[in-house]
Amino acid sequence: MKNNYSKILNIVVSVGIILTLIMLAGLPFILGSLSKTAFINIESKYITVMTVGIYICAAPYVIALLNLKKLCSHITSKNPFCESIPKLINNIAYCSFSEVILFNLINMIFYFVFNIYFYALTIVPCVIVSFLSLAIGVFALVSSKLFEMAIDIKDENDRTI
Repeated sequence: MKNNYSKILNIVVSVGIILTLIMLAGLPFILGSLSKTAFINIESKYITVMTVGIYICAAPYVIALLNLKKLCSHITSKNPFCESIPKLINNIAYCSFSEVILFNLINMIFYFVFNIYFYALTIVPCVIVSFLSLAIGVFALVSSKLFEMAIDIKDENDRTI
């Protein structure tokens, strides 16, 4: 049962990475088709700016997903007390904290430099992304410290036996 859980987790993370890359590749086309509808009028220069902004915000997310994939591979290889696991979790935390900074910075640049502001469509995601990213970052830092302590305890037990 535990081995199946690890395989399912690995598959879910792989599918998440693939779907993220597909959506990022199709993003300019999606924004272009949205700009041609009657309800949303986006100038072509803003499509490029929005695409670049989304790509910048997506970089830490993709890096965190790749670190999560490495973490899952350590778990599935039955090596949960590997020395690199706390480093991977720390990388996920740093990606999460950088996501908060980048997302809010990009939104401020959209508003102040390019005068792109979508009212509630701007404020609500800023609050949600900031809160979730901070929560994930703090959880990852605490988990990293717990893994370091667990590895130290395991090493101490291995030396005494």
